[in-house]
Amino acid sequence: MEDWLSARSRIAAAIVALLAGTALFGQFALNVTERGTGVVDELTRLYGYFTIWSNTAVALIAGYAGLLGRARGPAHPALLAASMVWIVVVGLVYNVLLAGLNHPPTPLRALIDNVFHIVTPLLWPAWWLTLRPPGTLAWRDLGAVLPLPLAYCGTSLWLGQQTGRYAYFFIDVGTLGWDRVAINIAGLAALFTMLMLAAIAWDRRPHRQLSQG
Repeated sequence: MEDWLSARSRIAAAIVALLAGTALFGQFALNVTERGTGVVDELTRLYGYFTIWSNTAVALIAGYAGLLGRARGPAHPALLAASMVWIVVVGLVYNVLLAGLNHPPTPLRALIDNVFHIVTPLLWPAWWLTLRPPGTLAWRDLGAVLPLPLAYCGTSLWLGQQTGRYAYFFIDVGTLGWDRVAINIAGLAALFTMLMLAAIAWDRRPHRQLSQG
């Protein structure tokens, strides 16, 4: 398998990592300074959101790809595809269901919010479609997409039980009950799975035209 990334691919991945990483640090710093909360409390609050989990994953995976220039290890093709799916779902769910509920109070927070929910969900899939090594996925890679969202759901539900606060209305057990939340999580798992299947099918199609630059 040819896993070396082109110079253009590495630069683009590094830019995505820098944007996502800067937004993550900016959100954390603003929350700590404005709320006066402790570092651990703020990290717990911040990582109650799958948006933060997925942007962190993209920042780490894209950063690894950009710095080392290889599609292996943390930037294995399966994880490149899975992270693309995670951030696509963030963009879809936010812009379809949640955007009208979120009103950042300052222009800086609005900018950070847009990086999380619009910029990264557009740039990282664009990178995956055009700049990653093609023809590297197998059907067995389907399993890479579910561990992160399922780990998030388990963590979020546990935190919600401890605090009474849920990051998203569709996993609010107190309001919806366990049966409805279980159905919602199953629906999200199906969405992740279908998108990963589509990504693998795209990668394995007979006539690939992905540019390596």
